[in-house]
Amino acid sequence: MPHIKRRSLARFYGWLRHIKTWQLVVILVLSCVVAASLLRMNNLKMDELRSAVQTADKQGDAAKIKQSLIDLQQYVAGHMNTSLGGGLYLEQSYNRDRDKALDAATNSSNPKSAAYQQASIECRSRFVNTGRVVYSNEYVACVVDKLKSLGASQDPQSRLTLPTVENYHYNFTSPFWSADLAGFATLFCALITSVIVLRILAATILRFILKHRFKSI
Repeated sequence: MPHIKRRSLARFYGWLRHIKTWQLVVILVLSCVVAASLLRMNNLKMDELRSAVQTADKQGDAAKIKQSLIDLQQYVAGHMNTSLGGGLYLEQSYNRDRDKALDAATNSSNPKSAAYQQASIECRSRFVNTGRVVYSNEYVACVVDKLKSLGASQDPQSRLTLPTVENYHYNFTSPFWSADLAGFATLFCALITSVIVLRILAATILRFILKHRFKSI
C-alpha cells in the first residue's frame, strides 16, 4: 500500500514538473499587459464621459447635463478603474444659478440694489484677479462683509440667498471588480498567479514527502 501511494505521488510530481514555471510566468506577464491596457481604456472612457458632462455644463443645456450625468454614472457603476477621484463639480451651472440669485438681489425693485451691485463687482474682481474660485464660500463672505460696510442692510444674508455648492457636486462609486473585459482579464491574471504559487508549493511539499517519508521503503 505505501508503494502504491509513493508511485501515485511520484506520478503527480512528475506531471507537475512538466508544467514549466517560466511558461506560466510568460503567460502571466502577457496577461497583465492586456489587463492593464483594458483598465486604461476603462479610465479613458470615463474621462470622455466626464468631459461630456463638463461640455454640457458650459453650454447650459439642462437636458444634456442630466443625460450626460446619467451616462457617466452608469458607466462608472459598471466598470472598474473608473473612479472620479475628488468628484465632479458643475461649476458653470452653479455660476449661472448664483448670478440669478445676485440679479434678484440687485434688481430695480430692491432699494439696496446699488449696494449689492457694488459689493458683487468688487468681490468678483478681487477673486478673479487672484485666480481664486468665484463660487467659493469666501466670495459669499466677501459680499456679505462688503454690504455690511456699505450699510446696505442689518442682515445682508437675508437678502442674498445663494445656491448650495454641495448640490452641484457629483461623485460615483466604481466597483472593485466588474464583469467586463478588464475585469475578466484581471481575474485571469489572479488565476495564473495562484497556479504559479500552488505549483511551487505543491512541488516543494511533494519533493519533501518523496525524499523523507518514503526513504525507508
